[in-house]
Amino acid sequence: MNPRPPEREERLGEEAEARRRLGERPEPEPLPSTRRTIGAVVVTFNDADHIAPTIRGLAGRIAQVVVADLGSKDRTRQTVAERFPAVELFELPLEAGFGAAVNEGARRLGQELLLVLHGDARLRPGGLERLYETISDTQRRVGCCGPRLVAPDGTVELSAGFAPTRLRRWRAAWTQLVPRPKLLGPRRRPKRVARLAPAVRTDVDWVSGAAMLVRREAFDEAGGMDERYFLLYGDADFCLRLRQAGWTVTYEPRARAIHLDRVAENVRSRRAARRRLERRYGLAGRLFRRS
Repeated sequence: MNPRPPEREERLGEEAEARRRLGERPEPEPLPSTRRTIGAVVVTFNDADHIAPTIRGLAGRIAQVVVADLGSKDRTRQTVAERFPAVELFELPLEAGFGAAVNEGARRLGQELLLVLHGDARLRPGGLERLYETISDTQRRVGCCGPRLVAPDGTVELSAGFAPTRLRRWRAAWTQLVPRPKLLGPRRRPKRVARLAPAVRTDVDWVSGAAMLVRREAFDEAGGMDERYFLLYGDADFCLRLRQAGWTVTYEPRARAIHLDRVAENVRSRRAARRRLERRYGLAGRLFRRS
């Protein structure tokens, strides 16, 4: 095996030191308003290695935490019950899906703001306060906001995006209906606009359901999560329905969350979800590729 170049060794060392300093950064003092107004729904599936730090990061910062477990086969439920006896824990079968878990958790909470988290998503210091500041902007009628999602190696994950424009819808229809002459070579696929994650606070069409802060009024007005989606595309559908109801969806990249262990949904379920999105939003749904 060839040894690593010295410059790469130095760069890796600098990245490791930066992550260490970030981990040692003290949490800011929790806002009294977040302690009263935010309730969290943490959805878990085989998250025994992640759930304790996630709940500890919320303890004392928000009013209430409920954990919705989707039939974990490891010690997720035992870890929550033993280490956090004050946290409400309930179980649903895996087939119920993420949307059903969020809806049931929301029914068990009475706060005016709902923090939705995957069990393997952990808000970084200051992230909750940034999201609260964003959703508290009543002049812009923000109904939902999401942070920037980062993998453990520092890679920015798909965190937010835009629905296709009318021009892109027509282009998608054209590529489906009109054959391309062989002399011109293969047709280039339309740009996947759903992959865009802005670098500054931006009003978008959807944010990732791995971590989002939702106003209760907006959640109820949109009818909650569509439980026919198991996981993929359910967040996009929910945010699009929020926008149809007149609410704003905002992406706040200054709020960060580490997404530790992404769940891979099976191909059959993903295809069914995409077909459902296409039936609801027409050809625009073909451009919502989330993987």
